[in-house]
Amino acid sequence: MSGGKPPAGGRDPSRPRPAGEGWTILSYLIGGMLLYGFLGWLASRWTGWPVLFPIGMLFGLASGIALVIFRVTRS
Repeated sequence: MSGGKPPAGGRDPSRPRPAGEGWTILSYLIGGMLLYGFLGWLASRWTGWPVLFPIGMLFGLASGIALVIFRVTRS
């Protein structure tokens, strides 16, 4: 790589990732499941549809995965 400039992706692949990045990823996944699982649980109690709780959990997990992908590809 000439000029010491990072590639167009943004992160220099020769540089190691920060040590706490694994904990950050885990907290995004668990936090998304907890937040949207709780909202799904509240909605299921309000509407009487128990299926909203697992839907909220899955949506939270998908949101956490999307956030991790977004953060990893941008850094």
